[in-house]
Amino acid sequence: MNTPHRPPPQEAPPAYLELRERLHEALGPDRKSLLIGLDGRDGAGKSSLAAWLSWQLGMSAVYLDLFMRQGRPVSWRTDDLQRAIDSRLGRDPPRPLIVEGILLLKALQQVNRRPDFLVLVELEGHEGTYSLGQEVGPYLEQEDIRAQADFILNWSDQAYRDWIIADAIARDQAREA
Repeated sequence: MNTPHRPPPQEAPPAYLELRERLHEALGPDRKSLLIGLDGRDGAGKSSLAAWLSWQLGMSAVYLDLFMRQGRPVSWRTDDLQRAIDSRLGRDPPRPLIVEGILLLKALQQVNRRPDFLVLVELEGHEGTYSLGQEVGPYLEQEDIRAQADFILNWSDQAYRDWIIADAIARDQAREA
């Protein structure tokens, strides 16, 4: 039986710590091969959360932005996305994977996948950019992502700014030490 990867606790927003614990529970002691999906509007903090979870949980992350085609409506290079996901989940033994990005369920559907654990990342009062917001807003409502989510991380605008500033200061101080 494998021992789950548990680094020492790091200073982080309480919601990050709560989510990390929920994911430890979902992964279980044998570290199930879960596809963990992070969805939400552009600029809500999905990529930052994916990077932090990847570091904390010792797993790979796939960023949908890297697979997006130019233009609207949003579309992806699905062959490449499929390979990226399969190369991680298809290992022996299979390993858990984080996939993050706007229109997550739509992208995963195109490669015949669905998240085993879905996280909605919201930034209070943030509607995303104008061009993407016109597509992402209706998607979030039509797919009813809030109802499907296993966890909702809802930042207030001020809490988000405070965390980003505190994190930047901590990184600067660590570099100077």
